[in-house]
Amino acid sequence: MGSARTAFARANARLGVLSGIAAVVLLLSGIGTASLGTLAGAAAGGLRTGLESATGAAGAARWQIRLANDAAAQSEAAAAVLDRMLVPHGAAWQRSAQALPTPANAGGESFEALLTADPAVAERAELVEGEWPGTGSSTPDAGAPDALPTAVNAAAAAELGLEQGSLVTVDDGPTLVVVGIWEPADPTDPAWFGDPVVATGFADGAAGPFLVDESAVLAAPSAAVVRWTAVVDPATMTPDDAAALRAQLPDVEPALRNQDDIGSSGLAASGGLHGTLSRLLAGLGAVRALAPVPVLLLAIAGVAALARLAALLGAARRGETLLLRARGASATRLARDTAVEVIAVGIPAAALGAISAELALGLLRPGEVRMPAIAWLVAATSVVIAVLLVAGRAFTEARRPVQRGSGDEQGRMPRTAVAGGVVLIAVAAGISLWQFRLYGSPLVTGASGAVEVDPLAVLAPVLVLLALSLLALGLARPIGALFERLAAARPALIPALPMRQLARRGSLFASASLVTMIAVAGLTLAAVFAGAWQSVDRHAAALATGGEVRVSFPGRDVVRGPDPLATGELFAEVPGVVADGPVFRGEVRLGSDAATLVGAPASGIEAFAPGTGLAAAADDLAPSAEAAAAPLPDGAATLEVEVGVRAPGGTPGRVGVWVWLLTGDGAAMRLPAGSVDIAAGGGVAELELPDAAGLRLLGLSAGLVDSPGARGVQVSFGGLGVDGATPSRELAGDLETVELSASDPEARAPLAGGGETLPIVLGAELATRISAGVGDAVDFRIVTGGAEIDAVVAGVVPAVPTAGGNALLVDLGALERAAFDADAGVPQFGERWLASSDPVASAESIDREQRTAATSTTRADASSAQLITPAIATFWLGAAGALLFALISLLALASALAGSRFGEIVVLRVLGVAPRVQARARFAELAATVLAAIAMGAVIGGITAWLTARELARATIADAPASLEATLGVELWPWLAGLAAFALLAALVAASAARAVRRTASRPGLREEER
Repeated sequence: MGSARTAFARANARLGVLSGIAAVVLLLSGIGTASLGTLAGAAAGGLRTGLESATGAAGAARWQIRLANDAAAQSEAAAAVLDRMLVPHGAAWQRSAQALPTPANAGGESFEALLTADPAVAERAELVEGEWPGTGSSTPDAGAPDALPTAVNAAAAAELGLEQGSLVTVDDGPTLVVVGIWEPADPTDPAWFGDPVVATGFADGAAGPFLVDESAVLAAPSAAVVRWTAVVDPATMTPDDAAALRAQLPDVEPALRNQDDIGSSGLAASGGLHGTLSRLLAGLGAVRALAPVPVLLLAIAGVAALARLAALLGAARRGETLLLRARGASATRLARDTAVEVIAVGIPAAALGAISAELALGLLRPGEVRMPAIAWLVAATSVVIAVLLVAGRAFTEARRPVQRGSGDEQGRMPRTAVAGGVVLIAVAAGISLWQFRLYGSPLVTGASGAVEVDPLAVLAPVLVLLALSLLALGLARPIGALFERLAAARPALIPALPMRQLARRGSLFASASLVTMIAVAGLTLAAVFAGAWQSVDRHAAALATGGEVRVSFPGRDVVRGPDPLATGELFAEVPGVVADGPVFRGEVRLGSDAATLVGAPASGIEAFAPGTGLAAAADDLAPSAEAAAAPLPDGAATLEVEVGVRAPGGTPGRVGVWVWLLTGDGAAMRLPAGSVDIAAGGGVAELELPDAAGLRLLGLSAGLVDSPGARGVQVSFGGLGVDGATPSRELAGDLETVELSASDPEARAPLAGGGETLPIVLGAELATRISAGVGDAVDFRIVTGGAEIDAVVAGVVPAVPTAGGNALLVDLGALERAAFDADAGVPQFGERWLASSDPVASAESIDREQRTAATSTTRADASSAQLITPAIATFWLGAAGALLFALISLLALASALAGSRFGEIVVLRVLGVAPRVQARARFAELAATVLAAIAMGAVIGGITAWLTARELARATIADAPASLEATLGVELWPWLAGLAAFALLAALVAASAARAVRRTASRPGLREEER
């Protein structure tokens, strides 16, 4: 018989074992491809989703400097830098020029105009009427043939009464004629850079933008700046491009400064694109930190299963190997023939597994970018591992000169090598766990500031799990001996015989036990990690958004007049909304330290921001909320104010009166109450109150109207009355007398009893940094409005929603009272937080039917689920694959027992042991092996999870507050389902092995040589 026929005959004789090897290779290739493909797709998809959700300045970077005299040379120099540093990494940039707010006049009304030259506006805006400037159409004459064409923002046009053909005269500058009116397609588009004037038509008193040619910007009397704004296309951005762009962005400003034609005076960089990329890449780092756990778990279980099958194949061929060696076959040739067999069955199996995984990913996760290289790499690796293990075992078997009992050979390795390997793994696990606990995460911040995966700490969960499994396997022999002695005391054959077999043939059962322990431990780790991640993600999402839905209104800064967003029930008809509250969020300065200030109504924060843990903080701030303003009677329709005026004789004009109100939830508004003649010495100002519940009086203000050159005008406020009742001082007490002049034309009259310190709640990080505790005095300045506030610490919380630990929390009404009394700009809320029974439906309804510029964000948007859910799925997938490998190892064990213990069946049959009893003994052996391995695996997984799961879960949250902690929990039902399915299949394997024993023992005239 030729060598080829011999090899084919040998392979055909052991087709069952080779089929098992093929099954392991198929599972390794398929599950490995699915796991790595899921992680790769989730990384790319999470990055793109994060970039799509970045709005305004958070999704862009901008560099700005004064427009040079040689604008063309300046533009070319900047283009050279930006094209070299940004474009290769997926960013696109646009150039625009803008004149600083310029005094202008239209229809007799004076205002400040923002003139902007931006050729790309037409790409992200829509014409309401007319045309874009410079489109070649004729310009309306409108009595000014030299007027330059302009297109104006629709919101500004409505406020200023502009329409097509209207003239706008810029003081000491060009005359403009309106040829078009436009509105932004999406005011939150990063290309607009979050400029509030785009959304509302006004910002800081300036109207616009008026889109003009760059020559009109240059002709304006105010200084002109040029801006380069960079954005990215989320659909084409890859993790590698994002990392490269993140690295380049900080270097753009120095590179621009080095260009002589750009100039360096006043060059400034701004925008949040770098921070957004850093946050998203940190999230990708979390995926990379989780990836090794399921992948290595699957690989270790697969290798162990292949090793078990390789040992089974070697033992089954022991006689053949001795015969072929005696006839001159070399060990190398036998190993080569075995390698060919494995390749013959492994390549189709690996290809089938990889292709099936790719098809499944395409069906289950459509739209994600697939990376075929991953599939073929995993498939090739699976085949190579199988060839090395099985052929290596064949070579080792062929080199043995002495024949041994097949039962003794199964799973045996040199004891010294095994012990050394176990010690090495234990040491590596200890060092890795120490590093993991030292950092508190597998992620570390590198020298560049980027979040990186520590290569040693990231292996801690797998190494600890493997080391504990090996330790448990080492304890199996003494524990087995103990159970053997206990069982021997009983007279029955069962459990004495099974326990003796387990104690004395421990090496035969070791491989299946080890794979089972690893698989169950991995399943337990996955269940605990999933539970811990859910708890930390839920809390982190609540802190990130505040309410279950957060609605942001761009362009709001300080209170200037009536506010329909404050008085109207904006979300009354939005489905699912059960509570909402206004929130101010802005920057404050505590000396040189910057922090974030969050103002929200203390009385309702638990209702509209559930799950944020602010119940105690709300109680601390409740007294300041109650004292913020004087309540008005419920249902009041009008408010009358007695006004007295004293002025030098002959002072012309009138005194306007404004009433400052707080709504029930603390939103402030400034409402005109008419005016009184100065010459008349006063009068009664009357205000029709808005239809809103819980209105409170914040204070009054007075201002000169048509009174040029006035000085020494004293205004006093007497009693206040509602709905025609006689005015009295019961509502507001005594109000201060204010003095007006042409140089100081408006003044406020706060309520009596003001000037008290403002109670605040500090975030833990800020409290630590400024060494402040409850009762300590703190003073800060609000950047929006410039109010200088004296405060006292009323409490400390781990983190303030939407702001983290470096933040302050105050009652909104109390904050606005403090700013009003400080005669500074009164901050205007820019967000509303909503509680909803269906947050996603509520957000979709708001986005679909919004009546004002707004952006809604849900906790689902802030969740890390987009990135981490696929990673958790790979945990479950890896554990499921390991359980399948454990079943294969159990099948191999049953096959090995059937081959090695045939003689035992004969002897026991001769001694009178019934076939049924022998079958029960075999079932008991396998059942005890599996149950012990399941119990030990659950304990090992629990210990590993206790040591690592909380840190792994916390690592999934990018920019998590230091106070954020994960709570251990268990995803119980998937865990129970996995264990139950495995136990059922293992029971079937054991029952099948027992049935085979009974069938063999029942054969009449059974003899050893019949095997």
